[in-house]
Amino acid sequence: MNTQIENLKAALPMVPDRQKDFAGSLIHQFERKGDLSDKQWYWVQKLADDAECAGVPDFTKEPEVVGQMHGLIKLFETAKEHMKYPAISLQLDDGSPLKVYISGSKSKTPGFVQVTDGGPFGNNVWYGRVSPEGVWEKSKAAEADQAMARKVQTLLKSMSVDPAGTASAYGKLTGHCCFCRKKLEDEKSTTVGYGPVCAKHYNLPYGSKVSAFNCN
Repeated sequence: MNTQIENLKAALPMVPDRQKDFAGSLIHQFERKGDLSDKQWYWVQKLADDAECAGVPDFTKEPEVVGQMHGLIKLFETAKEHMKYPAISLQLDDGSPLKVYISGSKSKTPGFVQVTDGGPFGNNVWYGRVSPEGVWEKSKAAEADQAMARKVQTLLKSMSVDPAGTASAYGKLTGHCCFCRKKLEDEKSTTVGYGPVCAKHYNLPYGSKVSAFNCN
């Protein structure tokens, strides 16, 4: 999948209603044809950029710091040597899903951690983005639901301190790998929280105490 298309998919909930059909048609055409015209690529980038700007919070407010994301970003950079679009699926303390991934190089905020509820494009909820230094720029959805925002904040803080341990905890809790979301079949994988292939892709220990691994 193309990074620009992925960015537009992630930003689709913030695209104005009058432009949603157009944005969806661009995504559909790319998925059907595998490419777009130069003019269409221009609109893919513009729609994604405009949607990101619409989701930017009021910067007159005190910035919310959840902790540096360099360790998490390092995991993604390692994984990009093996896959195009690495992402991590997590779970809030109330069972709600959460997904984190890194903005592409053509995004307005390349290298930022993007946070959504992991839903399909067009129906997902974007909670905002976190800078590598750990400043969380909340979306309007996060601002409107403070209870949910506190849960997201708690998990982001955990990811900043121990991204590998937090990721593996999801697998132990759900029985599914947080990286590829496949069901963990064998005892070793369920104990670690992810499988051997993902361990290799993300350069994580497999069969040892994950919480002791520090990727910051």
